[in-house]
Amino acid sequence: MEEIIKKQVVPFMPEEIKVQSASWGALPSQKISDLSPENMQGIVENIRTGKRRSLMLCPDEYGEEGYLTLESSPDLIFLQIWDAEAETAWACFDPELLDSDEEAPIEPSDSQSVFPMKCTMRDRKLAAKCVEWYIHTLEPYPGMDWLKETF
Repeated sequence: MEEIIKKQVVPFMPEEIKVQSASWGALPSQKISDLSPENMQGIVENIRTGKRRSLMLCPDEYGEEGYLTLESSPDLIFLQIWDAEAETAWACFDPELLDSDEEAPIEPSDSQSVFPMKCTMRDRKLAAKCVEWYIHTLEPYPGMDWLKETF
């Protein structure tokens, strides 16, 4: 079942880093070993500026509890959070494309994934905020509307 979750007031950003695993894409060879606060800020900045087009963040070492995944092209961003325990996916979305079955022209880091055009956005600053919030909370950023799907 899909449901739109509207943005809310954003509380104070916690300082604790909660992600336990990170990579510049979906493949193990793209792992980021430095999860220090300074490097996490660098990751956020790389997403904001478009220097990096793919990112995977996990609350545990192997991604079994869930993850945040970001894949992008020069002008489109696919951003999704999977919560394995709740069996829920949170995705960015384009309200004008909610009825679309079109595939987004985004080259995936795993060379095989396909992203629905309806689950894309164009705002890199907002995508970076979502990444930063997830790093510290393991939750979807409350300052953005989300398409929530429960399985």
